Amino acid sequence: MAHDDEIRLIAYSIWEEEGCPNGRDCEHWFRAEIIWEDQQKQQPKPAAAVKTAAKPAARRTAKKAGGATK
Repeated sequence: MAHDDEIRLIAYSIWEEEGCPNGRDCEHWFRAEIIWEDQQKQQPKPAAAVKTAAKPAARRTAKKAGGATK
């Protein structure tokens, strides 16, 4: 789902929870953006990013071991 669509759904939920008031759409949108950003921070990193981060460490260990045997 697109970023704006996700925020729109969150803002709509806030609007409903507050009894569908008129004239507070910008406030609901900004609150929804904050909620969306917090949700993104709490999500685990993708597996591809974890694997990429692990490779340099493995290479460093192999180089150290290879250098010690020479």
